[in-house]
Amino acid sequence: MQHYSMEKIRESFELVVRGGIIATFVLLMFRKPLSSLEQYLLDVLPEVSMEGTMEKPKQQKQEKTGEVVPKKFMSIHQEDMLRAKEEEEKKKEIVEAVIYLESGTKQKNQIGTAEVIRNRTKDPKFPNDVIEVCNQDGQFQTIQDGVPVDQKGNPIDLEIVPEMEAVYQKVFVEESNETEKLLKAEAFRQGLYSEKYWKGGALYFSNLDGVSEEVYAKGRYDEIKVSVEIGGNTFWRYWG
Repeated sequence: MQHYSMEKIRESFELVVRGGIIATFVLLMFRKPLSSLEQYLLDVLPEVSMEGTMEKPKQQKQEKTGEVVPKKFMSIHQEDMLRAKEEEEKKKEIVEAVIYLESGTKQKNQIGTAEVIRNRTKDPKFPNDVIEVCNQDGQFQTIQDGVPVDQKGNPIDLEIVPEMEAVYQKVFVEESNETEKLLKAEAFRQGLYSEKYWKGGALYFSNLDGVSEEVYAKGRYDEIKVSVEIGGNTFWRYWG
């Protein structure tokens, strides 16, 4: 009885495997579609790994970048959106506080004051940001370094400021132009037809009744030709 060594057995098995691979590719060349057996041989046999044979490289698992990257991007985007929303809400609270502290409880006066702030952001002589407009030196006494203050200069709690949503919505969202309409009507009443007196609405307001003669003269208030009274304050756009 003939005995076979392990080396002989391994060589024989390698021949069988190689023969199976060759047979599979020959079948692929001369007949389509593949039978289930051929497909099995094509899928399985190249993966058989033995000493002396070529091992089919394993396919690396593809990273699902389409799922990971967008989620990471959206997370950063959402954080930026949330931060911007919080900053905008804080800015809105400060502006509402200045409007209330400058104009009191009368809504007509509040709208006029809010329009002055908004109109200045659109005029090249002033900053284009509402907080910077409010914080300009010598313009609004109710805010210091971006913080609303009382008459003594003490910071106020924004929580005590009454609801100003209607005024803010009307002026900053709906873009009301009440001061422009009033100034235009007053200019026409005086026979003044230059748009410089009304176009774009009021840029200034003051309680002129409380201004001393010295301050009145220094402030050139006597040069104002077209102005309107709203809620106790005088509103105008242009001197001279």
